[in-house]
Order: sequence, then C-alpha cells, then structure tokens
Amino acid sequence: MQNETGPSIYSDEEAKAAIQELFGFQSLLHGMKAFLPPALNELILSAKDQVNSVRDFQEKIAYPLFKVIEKDSISQLTSSGLEHLDPSAQYLFISNHRDIILDSAFLNVVLFERGFRTSQIAIGDNLMRHRISELIFHINKSFVVKRTGSPMELYRYSVQLSEYIWRQITQKIDSVWIAQREGRAKDGDDRTQVGLVKMLSLSAKTDLKTYFREMKVVPVSISYEYNPCDVLMAQEFLNKSANPDFKKTFEEDVQHMLLGLKGYKGAVHFHFSAPIDAELDAFDAIPSSKKQLELLAEMIDQRVHQHYKLRPINYVAQDLLTKTDAFRNYYSAEEQLRLSAFFEERFKLLTNDEEGLGREYLLKMYANPLMNQLAADI
Repeated sequence: MQNETGPSIYSDEEAKAAIQELFGFQSLLHGMKAFLPPALNELILSAKDQVNSVRDFQEKIAYPLFKVIEKDSISQLTSSGLEHLDPSAQYLFISNHRDIILDSAFLNVVLFERGFRTSQIAIGDNLMRHRISELIFHINKSFVVKRTGSPMELYRYSVQLSEYIWRQITQKIDSVWIAQREGRAKDGDDRTQVGLVKMLSLSAKTDLKTYFREMKVVPVSISYEYNPCDVLMAQEFLNKSANPDFKKTFEEDVQHMLLGLKGYKGAVHFHFSAPIDAELDAFDAIPSSKKQLELLAEMIDQRVHQHYKLRPINYVAQDLLTKTDAFRNYYSAEEQLRLSAFFEERFKLLTNDEEGLGREYLLKMYANPLMNQLAADI
C-alpha cells in the first residue's frame, strides 16, 4: 500500500479489507450494473466474498473482467517474444503508453495466460483522486508514482521508488511494469523520458552498466490498431493550443478511462524484447552517467519502435498526411477507401479545427509508429 515510508502494494490481509470497503460503495455497484454484462456482474458479486488474497482478486475478478473487455472491444489479442524470458524470473517491463488502464492490464493478462507471474504496476497519483479508483488499483498490485509535491519531496520519493523497484526485481519478489513516460503518448510518438531512467538509477550502488543488467530491463511494444480516445486526444490538443493553461479534470480522465475500456481497439499486440544486456557494454566508452542514461533511453525506444506491429491504418494515415500513395503496397484499395472514410468520420467530431490542426494531429497518432519504425531500422 501507499504509506509514509514509500511505495508498496497491498498485502493479502489489506486486500481482503479493501475488497469489503470497495463493494460498500453504492456508486460502484450501480456502475457495475450499468457497465457489465449481467452474467459477469453476478460472477463478480458472488466471487468477492471468496477473495482472500491479491492473487484471488486478479484471478476471480480482474481476469474475468478484462476477458470480457477483450471479447467486446478487441478483435485479436496476440503476443510475441516471451520465449526470450524465464517465467520464474523477475523483470522491469518498460513499455510505450497508450491506454490509462489497459496497457498494464492486458500485459498482465498475457503474462498470466502464458504461465508467468503477474507484474506490479506503477500508477501516477493523478489516478488516485477517488477512493474507489485508489482501492481498485492497489488491490490489483499497483503502487503510486508521485507527481505532486515540492522538488525536495519529489526527489526523496523518487529515491524511495527506485529502491522499491530495485528490491522487487533483485530480491526476486515480482516483475514491475512502468510506462516509458509520464502520461500517454497522445500523438503516437513513443519516446522514453530520460527522467524516467534517471529515477530508476537513483538507487544504484554500482556502475550503471552492472546496475541495469541486474534490473533486467525488458522493452515492451504495445500496438493498438485503433485508439478509442483518438478524437478526445486530438480535441485536447486543440484546446491546449487555444488555451495553454487548459488541463483535463479528473472527470475527463475518467471519461478517457471508460472510453479506453469500452471503445473498439481492433487488433492488439504485445511484443516482449529480450532484456537489454550486451548492449550495455557501450557504457564503457561513455564516462558521463548523463550520456549513459540518454543512451539507455534510446535503446528502449529502438526496441519499442522496431517491434511495433504495424497495420494498414498506419500506412494509410501517413499517405493521407502527405497526400501521396508512398505506402500503397501495404494496404488494398478496399482498405484505403474504408480507412479514409473512417478518418473523415473522426475529423467531423472535432470542434474549432478550422485550420486543420486537429485533423493533422489525429493522423500523426497513427502515422508516427510507422515513421519511428522506419527510422529505427535504418
């Protein structure tokens, strides 16, 4: 759980108490009834009293819930690369970030179904503003990444966070998932923040090459064919362009979460790279720790970009953006017509886009993974 000594997840006893508190919220029960299929709603309500541990919660409540979301909103959930990993080992999964909830949720579904232990999940404190969301995330093996406080408070917490993640992996407790950046890559341009790898390094007692080898960093590429929040993200970009002080409310965050859960995502793919290991020998020629961290961020980016699973929509978006047919060999005439019509319908939902900036932003969301992959393969 979250406490004064730093990040941690709920113990089994805390999870049992949290379940009772969680299902005491009438608003949650009403929301479940409205949102979930009746059979799943009844399954969860009957299973909640048999939850005696975090594992029970994940197997009896979270897993059935996410399988229904998969059935209703994903045409195909696939994965690759897990043959590079040992199911009995612990890893630091660093992935691109597209969906507030589902990136880590389906990563754990994939791990669970392939015989791996589920991962602990790093969650921004902006998602903990309501007791219901706080309980749900904590019961589901999540710990908090603080984003608010004085510079000194944030630094102290970053050290605690780094030490916590280090312990989970090197003491063989759990794997950990963390997004490569704060917030989602709303324009589809997946980039690792150097500040993230710097935070991870704060507990290093050895040279950074040895430290990150022991952390077993596994870049994960998460590819969504369709982004259910694409229009919301493009509209947010327009709103910020018109008003630099514009900020989403917690209610708008919830809207993004719900649309991300329910909206159609098409094909979704997870690729797990082998841990970054031999490549870290390049640190030997770089005396500056700052430059070493920058290089590590680039290594993660290259893996994420190289293994992003591209679809016809990515190629069509780039050709619409450039008004060319440079990638016509990657989609059929039928796909070109269907996807062009799809984009036109999305454009109509944007407001205050007289200059077409929102239209361009939305196309780049789908085109950027293609351009990044081409650059990574050079």
